Amino acid sequence: MHMKKTVALIWIEGGEEEILRQTLEYFGYLVLSYKIGRPQHFIDILAGNTSITFDYVIICCHGEDGEISTMPKLGEDIYFPDEPRGNFGSKEIEKYLSLKDTCIINTGCTTGGCEEMVKAFAKNNNTYIAPNDYIEGDSGLTFVILFFYYLCSNIHGFDIESAYTKASSLDSETNLYVLRK
Repeated sequence: MHMKKTVALIWIEGGEEEILRQTLEYFGYLVLSYKIGRPQHFIDILAGNTSITFDYVIICCHGEDGEISTMPKLGEDIYFPDEPRGNFGSKEIEKYLSLKDTCIINTGCTTGGCEEMVKAFAKNNNTYIAPNDYIEGDSGLTFVILFFYYLCSNIHGFDIESAYTKASSLDSETNLYVLRK
């Protein structure tokens, strides 16, 4: 029996998560959506503290200056002790990421343009794909859908690198996505 590939769809901010979930399920992926309400929720997924192991992780967020810039902001009395406040940059990713052998796609602008962020996500034999500059939202959505289309299609039989190459070659906007291992 064919085992479905699993996708964690992490929704921090943006509008593409429902479209992605429905499209990926149509393509045959098992998709679990996580709405991030506090930083600890994101940390739990990065650390692999879930009941399932994921083949792919998609982080739907906004980015600025190479960081995830839209983490939920809570009142000081609501944060857990030692829970990070503010943006998630390379230091936070390096500290909390325990995922291994996972393809991680980050839709946040500039999150592929910061060398420290790229290294933090690509550790543990992960593949990291993210835009290296500011990208139009519809182009980011198009890239992710095309990437998974080429991966899942029996006609194409692409691996991660060839699916990335094909999806990023659509135009100058999708070409802003970079892949690092």
